[in-house]
Parts: sequence; C-alpha cells; structure tokens
Amino acid sequence: MTQLRIALEWFLNPDHLPLLAAREHLQAKGWTIDLVVPDDHYDGFAALADGAVDLVVNEPLHLVEQRDLPLTSHGCFFATDGGVLMHRAALQRLIGGAPVRIASPVSNPTTDGLCIDILRGWMAGHGAALDSDQVVIEAAGFSHVDNLADGFDGAWLAFANVEGVSAQVRGMDTQMLTTAEAGIPNFSALELIGARGASAQVRGAIAALVATLDAVTPSLCADPAAARALWYRASGTAPDAEADAIVDASLPRFLAPVRRSADMWRPMWRYLHGRGGDVVDETGFEAMFA
Repeated sequence: MTQLRIALEWFLNPDHLPLLAAREHLQAKGWTIDLVVPDDHYDGFAALADGAVDLVVNEPLHLVEQRDLPLTSHGCFFATDGGVLMHRAALQRLIGGAPVRIASPVSNPTTDGLCIDILRGWMAGHGAALDSDQVVIEAAGFSHVDNLADGFDGAWLAFANVEGVSAQVRGMDTQMLTTAEAGIPNFSALELIGARGASAQVRGAIAALVATLDAVTPSLCADPAAARALWYRASGTAPDAEADAIVDASLPRFLAPVRRSADMWRPMWRYLHGRGGDVVDETGFEAMFA
C-alpha cells in the first residue's frame, strides 16, 4: 500500500511541517499522501469510522473521549504549550467579576470544562475566584486570532507557537494561560490516531509514514530557511513576517523519533477521568498504546 489519507485537526498550518516534509519525501517515491482539511474539529474521527481516511491528526485530548470506533495511537510528533489566549484587558475584567466570551473550535462538556479549569486556576493564582457563569464558550471555528480581533475576549485550544506568536506579531496585548499554570497536565500536542482494527496494509503504510517522519524531522528542524520554504511551497501563500515567526517558533516543538507512549498522556487521562473522585479504570487507555 503506497497511499494514505490523513485527516487534519483543522486548517493546514506550520504544526504540520513534519507531515509536509514526509509527504514530499514519500511522493517522490511514488506514494499518494492526501491531507484532508476538515470543516469541523471532529470531522476526521467520523471519516476514520467511515473508512474515508486512514489516519487522524488531532490533539491527544480526544483519545480520552468515548467513541464507538476503538482507537490506537501511532505516536506524537509535535508538543507545545497551550491553553486559553486572552486579551489582557479581558483578564482584568474577569478578575473584577465581569463575564467573558471565549471562542473555541468545538464546545462540549469535556473541552469547556478544561477551559474553565484553566481560567479558574489562573484566577486562584491571582487571589480571585471564578464564577463559571462568567465564562461563555462559543464554537467559532479555527481562526483563533481573527476571533480575538473580531471581539472575543479569549480563544481556547490555542497553541503558543501559532496563535501566541501570531497575536504578538499583530501587536495584540494578549496573554496565554497555559495548562501548566493551572496545574493541569499538558495535552497541547498532535497525535497520529488510527483505527485499532485497521488492516495490516494500512498499519504498514502508517508505519512507513512514521519511519519517514523520524528520518525527515531532524533535518527540517536544523534548517529554518528550508522549513520556511517548505511551508510556502505547501501552503501556496506568500512569505510574510507572521508566518516566518510561526515556523521558527514551531521547529523546536517537533519530536523525533515520533513518541508512542502511554506515559505521555496518562496524567491527562487520570485528570479528566478522576475529576469526579471516581477510581480511574485505565484498561481502555492502555489498549490505545498496546
């Protein structure tokens, strides 16, 4: 099998540079690598269940969600700092008890709860208490920094190397509230996620992709100029200072070799499943990495 259909978590961006480098390398050998851009954040998982794609790229946070399709991890190729990107003025209003509007690519109890936990942790560090009624989270697509410019007070599920850099280059007075600052295990990363019941052919093709990522990522990270050229070639966009800064900030975040490890995400699993005080059954979690 020399074809792979890979669903991205959102629009093509410099987080995907290792995939772009691997795609060029494999296509030169006759492979077909399709990167599928979604309309909605969960499109990739629906496509994986339907057999329309072979692999999903998404945050490890979504490994903990209940799905009919059993999933397996093929490894993490990118890890960064992330959380809620806020206008500083909005943070001051929040401390004063005012409500804030947070844009998110998806709104559901799991992700909304994490956003509120991060805000609550940051508030506690500033001697204030958060009333959950102060926070309104709205599904508003993937363009975090545009959403901030259009009037939202904050953007959730933001990455420091992309949205944090973009806001800074655009001259916005923002602050990234990270999971680490709130005492929450990190999950700002990208995993290669497949169906546990995939055929041997598909698994073999994914293994070849992972091996290629391991081979191309070190040279990608060692040559920022070449990485920027790859980004403009793949995206079809004109060079500009914002994209240059995002690429440069992203390169130190790429992992080689790709890391397939339950230990990376066990703290996140325990945090999310143990918030109600229940004993956490890790059988399903371990199966994703077996």
